[in-house]
Amino acid sequence: MSVDAAPRKVDAEYAIEYLQEHPEAGLCCEDRRWWITPNANETDQQVLLLDVVEAERLKDDPRLRLLSGIAHAGRSLWVVRRMT
Repeated sequence: MSVDAAPRKVDAEYAIEYLQEHPEAGLCCEDRRWWITPNANETDQQVLLLDVVEAERLKDDPRLRLLSGIAHAGRSLWVVRRMT
């Protein structure tokens, strides 16, 4: 049985690579805490952490889009845009 490692802090460049390689993942923000969740439908999970400066850079990346109306009040979620 394996034990999941604690989330590690990363920069915006690593985070966007992770998001592009894992299209089901998302960038979450709540109360100035930022993390990458492996599944945008379950935003409580955390695989990567970002500090505020790196997260602000990441959320403004044109490859991401903000989702509205997620289940958690006060939480924001960005996902990779689907390119057609």
